Amino acid sequence: MKKVRYEEMLPHEIISRREKFPAAFIGLGGLEWHGEHLAVGNDALKAEKLCELAAEKTGGFAFPTLWYGEPRTYKLIEVYHDDIQSFMKFKKHKYSEDYTGYRKTPEEQIKFYKELLFHTLVQMNSLEMKAVCLLCGHYPLHKWAAEVADEFNSLFSETQVFAGIEFHYPPESKDVGGDHAAKWETSYLWYLRPDCVDMSIFLKRENEELIGVAGEDPRKEASIEIGRKACELIVNGMALKARELIEKAA
Repeated sequence: MKKVRYEEMLPHEIISRREKFPAAFIGLGGLEWHGEHLAVGNDALKAEKLCELAAEKTGGFAFPTLWYGEPRTYKLIEVYHDDIQSFMKFKKHKYSEDYTGYRKTPEEQIKFYKELLFHTLVQMNSLEMKAVCLLCGHYPLHKWAAEVADEFNSLFSETQVFAGIEFHYPPESKDVGGDHAAKWETSYLWYLRPDCVDMSIFLKRENEELIGVAGEDPRKEASIEIGRKACELIVNGMALKARELIEKAA
């Protein structure tokens, strides 16, 4: 596999590649509980790998994944789930809206994140990228990322942006879906990063209630093959979207 990560390339490699396909693929994620069987970085890990595969397929660039900056006291499963806080030995007050450590209210944290995304997109414009595909591995990020993309597109015609969750990129298909640490997310990561999945944790625990898993039971429904089929559709969809954006850019 040739280099696809922008930060690893030499200047002449960037120039040569950019002349052929000036598109950036950027994963958005974070650190959040995804069951006992998945790495806590699931959202960013799946997005990062899918961006690398899309860059490889198109000849574009996989830019560094954005792991930090999202609200930590809002739209995060640990905030609403006492069992997870207990399991992870987290101090409950740090997931409360009253927690002052971030020096920002949840609304201010959202505003900060959107400003960070906009700054990132302006940076892509400064690096002569004509297309930017944001892949929101953490689903709540999509609303904010889409709003930023709309604003950016109205101001920067020479760079065009699309923000989507993995199932927003391919045509509608029963072979691509979304959930939280259940059938779909488990299958994605199992295919993309098998080193970050351990289904053996559930041996002889097939009937136990799962903590913080929303969707079809991954012990029964997830598989590497489901992940492979879905990820191929997602990557193809990302490639098509990048080409559309390049054509649309002035």
